[in-house]
Amino acid sequence: MRREDAVRNRERIQKAASRLLAGSPSATLADIATAAGVSRSTVYRHFPSRESLIDAVGEPRRSAPAEAAGTQPAGHLGRNEPVPLDPIHVLDVVAPPVLPEQLVAEAQRLAEVPLALYVLDIDGSHLLRIAGPERLPERIDAPLAIGPELDVDGLELVRERLAEYPGVELTPLWLRGRAIGALLSVGRPRRPLDELARQAAAAIALADRYTDAFARAQRRKQPKAAAEIQQSLLPPRIASFTAGEVAGSVLPSYEVAGDWFDVVENPDGVWLTLADGLGGGTRATASAAVALGALRAARRSGANPTEALMVMHRTLQEMPGPRTEMTAVSAHWDPATEILRVANCGHVPPVIVRAGQEPEHLRVPKALGLGGRSSPRPEERSSSLSSGDRLVLVSDGVVSDGEGKAGLGIDGLIEATRRAQGTAADTVRKIHMAVLEAAGGELKDDATAVCLAVR
Repeated sequence: MRREDAVRNRERIQKAASRLLAGSPSATLADIATAAGVSRSTVYRHFPSRESLIDAVGEPRRSAPAEAAGTQPAGHLGRNEPVPLDPIHVLDVVAPPVLPEQLVAEAQRLAEVPLALYVLDIDGSHLLRIAGPERLPERIDAPLAIGPELDVDGLELVRERLAEYPGVELTPLWLRGRAIGALLSVGRPRRPLDELARQAAAAIALADRYTDAFARAQRRKQPKAAAEIQQSLLPPRIASFTAGEVAGSVLPSYEVAGDWFDVVENPDGVWLTLADGLGGGTRATASAAVALGALRAARRSGANPTEALMVMHRTLQEMPGPRTEMTAVSAHWDPATEILRVANCGHVPPVIVRAGQEPEHLRVPKALGLGGRSSPRPEERSSSLSSGDRLVLVSDGVVSDGEGKAGLGIDGLIEATRRAQGTAADTVRKIHMAVLEAAGGELKDDATAVCLAVR
């Protein structure tokens, strides 16, 4: 690492730690790495322990509060100091289609150097310029991101890739543990852009509901209609929650479109559902939209995983025509009890990789799929997830043999999971790297991977 980069990273880590520890004394080094926009290995390179970092920022050592990690004590959500950009105000005074140019202009005012705003392609392969001067590249190859989002390890790989553009600085747009874009500047900004970038990320997330400007910029080519529908169904690809992280992504991103997944954290715990439609195309994706609506309706009415799958089944049966059948697996994890419940209807069995790298197969009896003439009888299986454990759900295109499928098998899936650094995002990245290598880049079936990693 160049000396100047090392100094800058150390400053960034200390600033993030000071801000984070002031409101959440139990913040881990992983939390601080995310807030600083660097990898955990970079944090450890500068600070070998959490205590050494606390000493460096001059924060008094305090015991962790009774609240679970990821929550704030009552009365600590407000801020006394001003922010460089207010997302709510931005949405009120700036027309969403021109927001990219407005954000660049505001960032340049602070930075006093040329800069551009970049978003990630939906397949996670490129940074694409959405606003800013043409002297900065229109497109930059990126390591495999998690769809249009980057985690801290992926961001570190992007910074390494930017070494071929001397003098270019990167400031990530962080939002709930993942970067949804980046500001690239020619030279070091005169004033830090970290806080503006965080507020800009929130403004973009709000404005994205009112304009196609950001979605259009994230697409290098026109997706098939089914793939576009699929993209609209998917949740955030990386999500931090109370006791860990979830990440998920679908390959390829511009065609096929038979798979979908859904992730949500509720007061009772974390829900993960992954489904694999019969074939691809618009009809299969329309069935996915209907099934997803049925899942959410059941979940919001207090259903358990088995009940939710049966609601999906009955709803799909009401649809006319072929291509309405699908396999599905639904899981619920309660962080308070560490109990995991899984129900399966004809889907690839989930895998748990324990903190010590030992695999555990969740061999839920394979019931019939959803939407057919015969009613499935899904059976639940229970297990547990503790600190360091990872739950992995994948679609048929990852493990099965056949034309256009990766054919990793369960053993190959476990091996790819073990190669990851332990985070949910890096687990999905390593699985998809193995998928692309095995398929020779010629995927003709969706290959979906979802990982829940417990802190």
